[in-house]
Amino acid sequence: MDHLEKVEKLRQKADVSYDEAKKALEECDWDMLDALVMLEEQGKIKNSESASSQYNSDRTSENSETAQPLTVFPEQSQGEGSGQKKSNFFTKLGKAIKYLVQKGCENSLVIKQHGQALMDLPVIAFIILLILFFWVVIPIMVVSLFFDFSYNFKGAELGKDKINRTMDQATEAVNHFKSEINKDDK
Repeated sequence: MDHLEKVEKLRQKADVSYDEAKKALEECDWDMLDALVMLEEQGKIKNSESASSQYNSDRTSENSETAQPLTVFPEQSQGEGSGQKKSNFFTKLGKAIKYLVQKGCENSLVIKQHGQALMDLPVIAFIILLILFFWVVIPIMVVSLFFDFSYNFKGAELGKDKINRTMDQATEAVNHFKSEINKDDK
């Protein structure tokens, strides 16, 4: 059943205007039963009898005449309801990924040596490097601390004092360790 047929069918069953039927179907992803229920909840159905029960009883009598199994909508297979849930999940997942990438581009990791900024790396690139080359990136970062490198974050979300203070404490701990080693050598 195409969209126009669904609008006409809903108009007949619910006794509503074309615009009301079309709007209800669009809001319900063209699901006829959901549109009927929505119109019923909004009090827009003009019939005294419940339109959704009328629609279902009409479908039942049609099906008994043609000896087909009872289905609310012939164009909708049993597995389609879960398909809508899956598409909702993927839509939400897509939005979450888009948000994380956007925030990952807005914030950055600043790599400094002797207090002078050498590189300003977007956090998303840093995360990708961590995921793909974890066993290389972490040791390089730790070893680089011994060569007077330091790391700080910049940006609205990660540029907070608490986060950067923690990064500075790691740098100070390495510098303290280096000075202890130098004292023992002399």
